[in-house]
Amino acid sequence: MTNFVLVENGVVVQSDRTCETEEHPQGFIAAPEEVVPGFLFDGEAFAAPLPSPPPVPEAISDRQFFQALAAPPYGIITQAEALAAVKTGEIPAAMIALVDALPQASRFGAEMLLSGATEFKRAHPLTAVFGQAFGWTGLQVDAFWTDAAKL
Repeated sequence: MTNFVLVENGVVVQSDRTCETEEHPQGFIAAPEEVVPGFLFDGEAFAAPLPSPPPVPEAISDRQFFQALAAPPYGIITQAEALAAVKTGEIPAAMIALVDALPQASRFGAEMLLSGATEFKRAHPLTAVFGQAFGWTGLQVDAFWTDAAKL
């Protein structure tokens, strides 16, 4: 049996190994045996799909959060501020400036979170607010979260 595949928008979406060479379904093309749905096809050659990036962590610890903010390439706070934030809950100056820019009704909750949380959740509404204040896109916030989780 020959491997026949259906390609849509450059991606193999279906494989059929049940037919003979002359009987392949309409729209299907012959492919090497190892080609399965998910493979890429550029019109000439098949290629294995690129691995999916790891999922963005749902949460990071306060240590990871503040250490990443102090580390390259971010460098938003100093190392001394990162240590103080983790040791005593002291909010770094750059973060105080962001809290001060929030509506009055949101400031206390933001201060409590920054000074007392033992973990920070990616899906928390303030995460997006702080990301925007740093000029980050959602993908850049995801990259920060992923980088911080490695620390």
